[in-house]
Amino acid sequence: MSMSTNSQSTQDRWSPSDLIEPDVKKKSSLIQRWNELTSIPDAPPDADFARRENVRKSQMTSNILFFFTIMVIFLLPACYFAPYPSYFWLDIVLSITCIAALLLNRRGMSLTAGLLVTIGSFTVLTAALFSSVPFDETTLQGYDMYVIVELLAVSLLPSRSIFVVFVASVGCTLATLLYMPHTAVLQQDIHDRLLIIAARPVGTLLLVAGAAYILSTTMTTAIKRAGRAELIAKLEHELADQKNDLEEGIQQILDTHVSVANGNLSARAPLNKDNVLWQIARALNVLLVRLQRAVQAERELQHVEQAVTHYVSAIQQAEAQRKTPTLPLSHTKIDPLIAALQGQTINRAHLPSPTPPPMPMPSQGWSQRTTSFPHSK
Repeated sequence: MSMSTNSQSTQDRWSPSDLIEPDVKKKSSLIQRWNELTSIPDAPPDADFARRENVRKSQMTSNILFFFTIMVIFLLPACYFAPYPSYFWLDIVLSITCIAALLLNRRGMSLTAGLLVTIGSFTVLTAALFSSVPFDETTLQGYDMYVIVELLAVSLLPSRSIFVVFVASVGCTLATLLYMPHTAVLQQDIHDRLLIIAARPVGTLLLVAGAAYILSTTMTTAIKRAGRAELIAKLEHELADQKNDLEEGIQQILDTHVSVANGNLSARAPLNKDNVLWQIARALNVLLVRLQRAVQAERELQHVEQAVTHYVSAIQQAEAQRKTPTLPLSHTKIDPLIAALQGQTINRAHLPSPTPPPMPMPSQGWSQRTTSFPHSK
């Protein structure tokens, strides 16, 4: 019992990704080709919800017009042989309206295409009813065609538009029953059973309008919920990626600190602008560059201090022996000074590297007194 309960609770858990429409859709080649010709192109996988919703509406309009256009074309032979010649030409007008709506839908104007088809269908049907003179009982079946107009309205337009079509359809129905010329039989039936005759088409239109409105609003609500769930899932995915980038950036910065602490002053944090910590890494790299330069300058200063100590000791020994001191170059930045003191010059372009190996310290100390250089003879 507990196992079945756990299994049921597991199945009842929903994640946001369960509400997301799969990226790969299996379509028949005919419908796919039709959508490519009459709807806007598919949105890329990284497109936002609004753009993919526009694509969905465009493809739905294309699919609905596919079947509606087929129906209109199949009605052409029947309208041609109908007792009223106007039926055929009205069907031709409706076919042209469908083609124009498909062209508009291909340009991304799905709402305009839906308005054109809905208004065109209602106008053509109403014109066909009012052109049926005299109006007989067979023509009463044309009221059922208003259901198609309602379905077009609820599918291609905002859901509330179906009630506008319902009111207009009821008005046209009552107008044909009350003011159109009728046959004698129909006139007698209308006189005796007007409410019964009008109740069937009006009730049918009301039932279809209510049921279609409920289904349409339910579907719209489900789509909005799926969009919010998809947004949450996308945000969770982005947060997970940012967390991984943050952890990776922190680890690289820590590795750089450890490398510098171990004496590798040339280490740098290898983060680019795609990482959230790249500004911190950039500041750290600038600091490391300055630290490296400071350490290099300190080493050069140490070499200079060692060279000065060696030269002072050499000069003191030369004075004690009453000899002219001979001072070799120290491979430091004081070499021009040493050369000038000995009456020589040094080409700065041929000076050695400013970071030579440390010079040996003299074995004996040196005094803090001022030393004078003897004049060369």
